[in-house]
Order: sequence, then structure tokens, then C-alpha cells
Amino acid sequence: MKTTYAFTVALIVLAPTFALAQAPPAAPAPPPPRWERKAEASFVSTGGNTDTQSLGLGASVVFRAAPWTTESRVAFVRNEADDVETARSFTADLREARALSDRVEVFGRYGYLRDPFAGIDHRNTIDGGLGYKLLMGPVHTLRVDAGLGYTHEGRATGEAQSFALVNIGSAYKWQISQSADITDSAIFTQSLEEHDAWRFNNVFAISAAITKILSLKLSHDIKFNNSPVPGFEKTDRITSAAIVAKF
Repeated sequence: MKTTYAFTVALIVLAPTFALAQAPPAAPAPPPPRWERKAEASFVSTGGNTDTQSLGLGASVVFRAAPWTTESRVAFVRNEADDVETARSFTADLREARALSDRVEVFGRYGYLRDPFAGIDHRNTIDGGLGYKLLMGPVHTLRVDAGLGYTHEGRATGEAQSFALVNIGSAYKWQISQSADITDSAIFTQSLEEHDAWRFNNVFAISAAITKILSLKLSHDIKFNNSPVPGFEKTDRITSAAIVAKF
């Protein structure tokens, strides 16, 4: 399992570089917009032999006031089958970064997770470190970062889990055209106190514009915890199709 996730991270980081090496030099990327705001929603309902409902809500905001960049995101997922709730989770992230040069930045980050069906009453994580932009665009952009921090996880069974950690992450975007793009973000968390306590999260998404405001997004989210809450599985997956509004 460790080899599989290590290979996945390496592929995310290196594949865009290989592709870029085979392509002709691209024109300098235009400066990004000051504001990027998105809201998304997905809903699926079935009836008849089985009654199910699935709801997904999310929002993200990016604000750039050079040399500072603020990135925030929230996501909520709920599933119900035959009037019985089978899944519910809430995620929130906040990242504040200050550019030291065109490629290098320092950052601080806070993350929150509540997932009762994975046995997690609440998880709070804070870390800070350095980020580096390997690819600057306009077609491919790739940022990698590494930081030190601390996490505390309240659990439905067993004792709470807390430890100092190191985080290694990446954020990649391939602007296929003016109306379509592929994104992938990954983060690997390793405890500095317990060798077996490590996590890996990856979110892969494809988006295509329908209008100037609305887009269709297909995404696949994997959360792997090598030291899960007792009685719960290590891996959670969410695959969704959502309508996204940009404003």
C-alpha cells in the first residue's frame, strides 16, 4: 500500500514535467485574477425498489493581494438509503501564503474534518512550511510544498489520536483549453511520533464549461488512513458529478 501511494504522488509530480519537456516553450502565463470564487452542488435521488438520496455541496475562494494569497474551501457530503443516513462528512481548509519570489512562498495551513461514518468526531490539523512552483503555466501549473505541524483527532471509539507531523503536498492544473481543465491535489501526512500513523489524500477532477458561469465537474476523492479508528476501514472514496458556478 505504501508503495502504491508513493508511486501515485511521484506520478502526479513528475508526469506534467515530462509532458512539458516534450512540448515547445509556452508563452508566459498572464497574471491570475485577484478573486476566484466557486460554489458547487450535486444531488441524486432514486425511488422504487430502493429509495436513495445523495447530496454534495461545496465552495472555494481564492484571494490574491500580492504578495499574499488566501485559499479556502469547504465541502459537505450526505447520503441516505431507505430513510437511513449512510454517509455524512464535512471538510474545511484554509491556506495563507506569502510569496518570497516568483516561485517560492511560505505558508500556514489549517484543516478540519468531521466524518462520523469513519469514526472521526473531529480532526484539527495545523502546519506551516515552504512551497515551490515547479510549473508556472499557462498550460501546466504545479506547486509542491512541505511543512511541519500538529494534528488532533477525536474518535468515536478508542483514544483520541494526536501527534506532530510532516506534510508533503502538491497542487497540479492542466488547462486543456479555455473551457476545460484537469486538476489534482495530493497531500501525504506522516507522524513524527508513530511510524505507522500516516495518511494520504488525493482529489482528482475534470471540469468543462457549459456557459460563462456554469461548469460540469467530475471528481474522485480518496482518503486513506493507515491507522484508522478501531472498527473502521482505512480507505474512503467519493466520486461525484457536480454543477459549478463561478462568480
